Amino acid sequence: MSKKTYILDTNVLVHDPESVFRFEENEVVIPFEALEELDRLKKRYDHTGRNARQAIRILNTAVEGGGRPFDRDDEGGVRLDSAALRGAEKPGVAPLQDGAQFMDNRIIALAWHYKQKHNGNTVFVSKDINARVKALALGIRAEDYEAEGADAPTLYSGQASLCILPDQIDRLHQTGELPLDLLGPEGAGLIENQCALLTSSRSSSALAINKSRRLRRVEQSGAGVWGIRARNKEQQFAVELLADNTLQAVTLVGQAGTGKTLLALAVGLHKTLEEGLFGRIIVTKPVIPVGKQDIGFLPGDKEEKMLPWVQSVFDNFTCLSKGSQKTTVDYLMAADLLCIESISHMRGRSLTRSWIIVEESQNLTPHEIKTVLSRVGEGSKIILTGDICQIDAPNMDSGSNGLSYAVDRLKGQPLYGHITLAKTIRSPLAALAAELL
Repeated sequence: MSKKTYILDTNVLVHDPESVFRFEENEVVIPFEALEELDRLKKRYDHTGRNARQAIRILNTAVEGGGRPFDRDDEGGVRLDSAALRGAEKPGVAPLQDGAQFMDNRIIALAWHYKQKHNGNTVFVSKDINARVKALALGIRAEDYEAEGADAPTLYSGQASLCILPDQIDRLHQTGELPLDLLGPEGAGLIENQCALLTSSRSSSALAINKSRRLRRVEQSGAGVWGIRARNKEQQFAVELLADNTLQAVTLVGQAGTGKTLLALAVGLHKTLEEGLFGRIIVTKPVIPVGKQDIGFLPGDKEEKMLPWVQSVFDNFTCLSKGSQKTTVDYLMAADLLCIESISHMRGRSLTRSWIIVEESQNLTPHEIKTVLSRVGEGSKIILTGDICQIDAPNMDSGSNGLSYAVDRLKGQPLYGHITLAKTIRSPLAALAAELL
């Protein structure tokens, strides 16, 4: 197999600072323009600036090696030729030469030059869809960087449907449990904490969750939790996972109006105020405006600045307050039972005895998801909610966002549970909009 030359766009280095190690034994070229952009981005105080600084440190290691290739055996023996950092080779004639004032065009021009030099064995790698379209229009092979991505169409849904014997369903209803081994090949594919809809030829059915290779029946409480009743089997599974004290992390994925936030808050209030298992509820959300229509800087302290961003979460308290003054947002915040946190201030913290809800987590990068999950301390539980089809953050899609990444990597772990909510229950109009628009 012939050696390829990969030209990395700046956004690839920002998305994953160690991306230079992901291309096996091929040549990796970092354009000089990418270094200029990293130098500009390193001054930022968000995750972009942090990743830019990390990428620069990694590239500096290559340069300090005296221009010699170096290996990373723990990353599959990837080689980076530091001589490729020259980036000064400019094409004598390139279709995008007139647009050289734009960094993207200059990087693509360099990829076009390498394509001529290597007889087409060059790949331009970018998280920017438009940049890839430009490269393809020039006959340059272009690829998205998906080293940390998940396959969105086949993403783990958290549930399965099994057809079993009628007497097995009867046994499950009578005893509350059913050994998975009794199902034979039917149950072989179930993983830890996976939910299952069980049916039989006699039209009997049951809902269960696989716990330590035993199917545990899902209780169907008519009273619900905190006055909220599940309206479909996915919501029943969600309540079961949220109420399971053996799980420390739960992800709820679904389109708008499926009840992700409402269920997370309802179970959180019950666990915090009724059972006393948690000392507070923490709500956080990525600060990314929809459609980039930002309202500018906001006055006040941290909580006051975050309030407009998490107001969608607090709207759910209207139907959860049950007419009690002690379950309103103002009372809970004054009693330090409800806290608003900023994602950017999570690093270095240890959140103990907390029920943590991260809204719109599809707008977090895999690195940010890792940062948030690693903040969960003793006695805490974290719930990540989001819709992987509604990405507002740049350079991410339904497969490469942090929520999809977490679902794909954590599935089957004893401390983790997941369910995809499919039906919108907010209103008939919301359901119609989610389906047709």
